[in-house]
Amino acid sequence: MPDIQVEVSYTGNNDEIAVISARGFIDTTTAPDLEKRLEEQLALNKYKIVVNLENIDYVSSAGWGVFVSEIREIRENNGDLVLVNMSSDVYDVYELMEFSSILKSFESLEDAILSFTGESVKKESPRPAQPQITAQKPAVAKPSVKTSEPEIEKKPVPVSPSPTPSEEAVDSPAKSELGKRIITIIVDNPYYEVKEITKALRLPQYGGAKSGGGAVKRELRGMGLMDRQKRFELALKQKK
Repeated sequence: MPDIQVEVSYTGNNDEIAVISARGFIDTTTAPDLEKRLEEQLALNKYKIVVNLENIDYVSSAGWGVFVSEIREIRENNGDLVLVNMSSDVYDVYELMEFSSILKSFESLEDAILSFTGESVKKESPRPAQPQITAQKPAVAKPSVKTSEPEIEKKPVPVSPSPTPSEEAVDSPAKSELGKRIITIIVDNPYYEVKEITKALRLPQYGGAKSGGGAVKRELRGMGLMDRQKRFELALKQKK
């Protein structure tokens, strides 16, 4: 029997929401099967995706990498990828690895679908009477004037934390230009192995210069990033 079974169904207006339901476990050997089915949906321009993990007992870093690697393209197309029905063990890893800062999760498939359709909002909107809606309009106008004043006070607030990300930023662990390029690749592709990082360095967006696997390993070792788990943690910090 295969270690993973993946089924896809559609719901929502014009079947715009793809529900990917998996059964088994997701690790290095099975993650490519899940990734293939996910890429098939993107090729069909399905950018509203629910991944049902109800029957998944275990998700390795390779499995989480599948979700994280595609999230940028999905959101650039006004979509999202959300997780649903995680077991307690899977959810513990989800929280421990701080994937909650990147991927939304829901306890039920219905809630996940409603997050895309917004039908929960539509169901609640008929309850208030029409006069109450009109009465709220002038009330909204008053705070809008007040909020404009605190916004001026808040302008320096984003400036103060900005040094913090820059200190933890992409170049903080890197001691060379090659190290900076490697970290950029890790942030974009946290699931990449050393060989894949080496190949990616040849791409124009990462400098387009050839580097040997030995040089890449030396840089990773010097930055304390030889372990894939450490690379995942770095990518999570940068994506916050």
